Amino acid sequence: MDIRIISGVVLVCAIVVVAGVLFYNSDFNNQGTDNNNKNTTNNDSANNTTNTSTNQLALTLLSDNQPGSNPGPSPGPGPSPGPTPDPMDNIITLFDVYLNKYYDQSLIPGMAVVIVQDGKIIYLNTLGVKDLASGAPVDENTLFGICSISKQFTSTNIAQLVDKGLMSWDDSIFTYYSVPNEFLLYNDFYVSNNITIRDVLMHNSGLSRELGNEYPTYFNDSFSESIFKLRYVQNVTPFRSTYAYNSLVYALGGYCAAQANNTTWNELIKKGILDPLGMPTTTTSYWDFLNSPNHATPYKLLKNGTMVPYDIIPDPVGPAGSIYSSINEMANWLKFQIADTGYYNGKKIVSKKELDETRTEQINITDPLDLAMYGPQYGLGWFIHPKDTTLPYYVSHPGDSSDFHAQITIYPSENLGIVILTNGGVYASNFRSILDSKFRQLLVGNEDFDPWPATKEALDASWKPESPTAPLAGPTLPLNGYVGVYNNMVYGNITITSSNDTLICRYGTNNQAFNLEHFNGDVFNEPYNDFTFNFTNISIGEANNLKVTLPDYTTAPANSTTTFNRTE
Repeated sequence: MDIRIISGVVLVCAIVVVAGVLFYNSDFNNQGTDNNNKNTTNNDSANNTTNTSTNQLALTLLSDNQPGSNPGPSPGPGPSPGPTPDPMDNIITLFDVYLNKYYDQSLIPGMAVVIVQDGKIIYLNTLGVKDLASGAPVDENTLFGICSISKQFTSTNIAQLVDKGLMSWDDSIFTYYSVPNEFLLYNDFYVSNNITIRDVLMHNSGLSRELGNEYPTYFNDSFSESIFKLRYVQNVTPFRSTYAYNSLVYALGGYCAAQANNTTWNELIKKGILDPLGMPTTTTSYWDFLNSPNHATPYKLLKNGTMVPYDIIPDPVGPAGSIYSSINEMANWLKFQIADTGYYNGKKIVSKKELDETRTEQINITDPLDLAMYGPQYGLGWFIHPKDTTLPYYVSHPGDSSDFHAQITIYPSENLGIVILTNGGVYASNFRSILDSKFRQLLVGNEDFDPWPATKEALDASWKPESPTAPLAGPTLPLNGYVGVYNNMVYGNITITSSNDTLICRYGTNNQAFNLEHFNGDVFNEPYNDFTFNFTNISIGEANNLKVTLPDYTTAPANSTTTFNRTE
């Protein structure tokens, strides 16, 4: 099941919980005032470690309290008052309690959280293990995938080039990619010649959300191969009419920036962003990430309840999602973004004008599920949340793949921001989002906000391990009758082989092999990626077609299955 759909289901449950909280918490404002008077928990130790039931917890809680918070008795008619408690101390304490209370239920192998305010780390917490096999604990320098948070690095880097006059937000893509030899968007020459850097960064191409992610993810296509295939697909809305999130198209912006600077995107990000921000171990390559001695193993939770190591290689769409960083170095990114000056440690990174452009609303979000999950507006790599009657203005972005789930949120008026990093499973996606929301609700005094129990119950129901069932009917062919190469002009080849009475599939040029499990008749399941394979058009002892539950984007709206035709 698509993570977005699962998240939508649990979102409904969360909304019900919130409604109940608000109903029973009518004295909302008074509660927020009372919270500020509660005792706070501070720890001046640089490395304070506590144990949870199954996970080692490393917690650093930094207090801004001044010395003398416990003054001795003074002469005179009455005691001298102590310093005024900082409300943020109480918020941090309550947030930490909530995180520790539910972390084990989240099924996340490892996690890291940092909160920055006024240029200082006020909370840093690492939990769990970076690898289930070794049991090695996560620390503040463990690398995680930040996934789509990478988009902010790309837009900020483009802002640098706009500053230098090397490119413009409104440059046409065809300035960098020739039409139609390299790039032709849904076979429309007008759109292909007019779509701009700004368009691809604000997600208004007209394509289905996330169309094309499968090309590099499963079939190991290069970026050039992936964007070439966009000529075969259909748009679902008119050009520039509607927001629809698409990482493949977003990546065009980053690669155009690399061409404008006559270098690679990886080198451009390293020299323009990572080096000046003091992020030396942060990498833009999956392979460099794997070779790092301190990285979190990526995991995926299968429907059978098993947590397995899982390879997603986002490098072909790097500008949209291939950055890996630690919580320590992401704190530097927070400090830079929160300051909103364009400077870091006295050195200019980008002009404030162009930095602010990345966080300026560009398009309204109208899809009800996107609106509920992400907010009403999108900038250039940021979701924009205008101030309303209960919540402050903030900007944010999640980062999601099948194996890593991350979150960044910034509250400009508070000079405050939070980053959350995790390494595995659909529960991680939801727990990450709830932690982000919990912190936000604590900021406005709503201590009773607690959607995790209802969310977990919904997740348990939707992600319940499937009981094994006997096939309704056996295969109609011997396994060799399914063996062969099947092709689709958009996706490429799926190669089916057999070994030890088991069918094995490989996608495109991806050498990773996936076992197929027989389900019924000529239908097999591929559980690792959660696909169904239906062999059809049986004649002369072999299947001539293969229908796979991959979206068919050559139709609008996309069909739920794509047909591959036997070529060998």
